[in-house]
Amino acid sequence: MSDHHFEGHFPEEAEQNEIGGPVLVGIGTLAMIVLLIWALG
Repeated sequence: MSDHHFEGHFPEEAEQNEIGGPVLVGIGTLAMIVLLIWALG
């Protein structure tokens, strides 16, 4: 049962990792834009 749980868990982790990269880049980009607007404002 424990092994089965890990087998099902690893693909989810890989999927989250795959999606996490672009999402983090997008969040970072948005954060930079917000900071620039706030600094210039």
